[in-house]
Amino acid sequence: MPQMSPYLENFLLSVTKAKKTANVQKDKLRIKAPNVDVVTDNLSGGNQQKVLLARWLILEPDILILDEPTKGIDVGAKAELYKLMVELAKR
Repeated sequence: MPQMSPYLENFLLSVTKAKKTANVQKDKLRIKAPNVDVVTDNLSGGNQQKVLLARWLILEPDILILDEPTKGIDVGAKAELYKLMVELAKR
């Protein structure tokens, strides 16, 4: 699980910082949700996959291993995830 330390202020979670990062990731990964407060389980399979990917991308890993990231999602979401993976590979 990604670390929360960048979002802590005096040992308490900074909701403002966390929401700002979440909104940036939502826009960057084109996550279709009305806002960042929506429970991930209430999103489509493709958007759930994007949320999980966004959580790890916040850490800016040198290597990210994706094992069947498009399994169980619809064709449109697969195409979008493949496009995102190509963009990440270019970085």
